[in-house]
Amino acid sequence: MKPKLDAMMDEHRKIGVDRSIASSAGRRITLVGALVNLLLTVGKAIVGIIANSAALIADAAHSASDLVSDFVVWIAILLGSREADDNHPYGHRRFETIATLAVAILILGTAMFVIMESLTRMEAGDVNTPTSLALYVAFGAIIVKEVLFHITIKVGKTHGIPLIIANAHHHRSDALTSVAALIGIAGTMYGYASLDLIAALVIGLILLRVAVRMGWESILEISDIGVDAETSAIIQELIINEPDVVALHLLKTRHIGGEILCEVHIQVPPRVTVSAGHQMAERVRLAIISAVPRVAEVTVHVDPEDDEEGTTILATRQELLQEIDHILKKFPSVKLVSEPLLHMLFDGCEVVLAPYISGSVEEVVSTAVELKRRLEERDNFVKATVHQRLSVDGLDSEE
Repeated sequence: MKPKLDAMMDEHRKIGVDRSIASSAGRRITLVGALVNLLLTVGKAIVGIIANSAALIADAAHSASDLVSDFVVWIAILLGSREADDNHPYGHRRFETIATLAVAILILGTAMFVIMESLTRMEAGDVNTPTSLALYVAFGAIIVKEVLFHITIKVGKTHGIPLIIANAHHHRSDALTSVAALIGIAGTMYGYASLDLIAALVIGLILLRVAVRMGWESILEISDIGVDAETSAIIQELIINEPDVVALHLLKTRHIGGEILCEVHIQVPPRVTVSAGHQMAERVRLAIISAVPRVAEVTVHVDPEDDEEGTTILATRQELLQEIDHILKKFPSVKLVSEPLLHMLFDGCEVVLAPYISGSVEEVVSTAVELKRRLEERDNFVKATVHQRLSVDGLDSEE
């Protein structure tokens, strides 16, 4: 587990935390991709018609879908980079997820068109022999799209933008369809008459696979799928490694636009102060954010006991303090100079007092014992501790 944790921390350090920089980089590379796809769409379509290549025309349709998806991606990154507001307290990154699903639907439509067109032409025996010009264009498209893939995926991984990574793989799928087109064109030119149509069919199937994968991953994210089992184990290890954490439960995670949101209940020693519990929660929160890539925020709920199966609702703090005050009125020699400490646990409330008690030593001890008894006989208190505060030469001390 330790090597995996170290690797995660290394990856986390490589991720750009400034979303404005990431958004700007994402929009720039998307515009570059859109320009390339525009040129490829026009070039493949014109040459495909002139050179009689069904595979190249199908490849042009794929490039056209890439062009449309680039536009969707650009808009989504622009919207998703906005800061959280009252209506979107978790930010706007979900727009990127929705855009990824939209891109998948576009690719799916293109795939179905290419597949149906190829099957129809095969059935009709509509086979043409492409010219060498189609071969050159297909080869050039492979080179251009492969270069674009590497540039785009580098931006996506550097800035942690899954939508850009998905778009990069879309560029890679376009390169693969151009490979299929190249094989089909070359095969038809050398005597395998139907290979161009078969290549177009293969292109459609490749597009179908890409669309299904992208769409399914988007649907899973929209449905608030959690992190994988290994990452969950890493998060649990980070929590348990905090020295003051006794146990954890109700760990929940979800993805939103490439980021991870996490919620967890930690069990701490039951009688620590609120401020100490807050410090423990903050250490847990920062440990997870610092170590696990993509984690944007962690909500930590502090529990004195395991409340996974439910909890006990006691009287309110104000009601308990009023009850203590009512009991103290029966002890004129007792002066409460600090607020009682209440430990509100499943079994009931434990109260700790440190009052001044006037009188002789015997009277002080007797009063403390009687005060303890009176408190513990009440249903709201299961245990009472009375520390005897004495005044010695004007200085306070406790027993």
